[in-house]
Amino acid sequence: MRKVFLSVVLTALCATATAFAAAPATPFDAQAVLEQQKAIRADLDAGKGVYGQLNPATRQEVRERQDKLSRLLQNRRYEDLGPAEQDQARLDLAWIEYAGKTDDDRLVCERVRTIGSNRVERVCKTLAQRRDDRKNSKDNADRALQNRSLSSCKPDALNCI
Repeated sequence: MRKVFLSVVLTALCATATAFAAAPATPFDAQAVLEQQKAIRADLDAGKGVYGQLNPATRQEVRERQDKLSRLLQNRRYEDLGPAEQDQARLDLAWIEYAGKTDDDRLVCERVRTIGSNRVERVCKTLAQRRDDRKNSKDNADRALQNRSLSSCKPDALNCI
């Protein structure tokens, strides 16, 4: 009985994994992608924005991938592409998008224990958000130290708390 149950569970798991693995990719609007790539190319050429700050080798790689993507999508729809072409288009798009990401965009997660509780919560923030939080907390601490009341101190007192 146990063997039958395990074989049924194993078969169900395999069928579920196969169904998820074969899920089709979400189609995209080829013309919108081409317009987006034109805007990125303008930033590359003008040296503006995130893409304008890339090193020369990465800039060249972005240009080459954009040219390849442009040739692939020119006057075509996503549905007109074959499976290999769809995969290549998605790969190039992902690479171009990743090249434009800075370290500030990287998501960092940490497990934080809530004060007064043993419960641990997962908090995810970008590096830029973490830096801003750190700066704001430091500014608040500095402001609190500057605004503290020194009324309990007498002018001639050496130790004032």
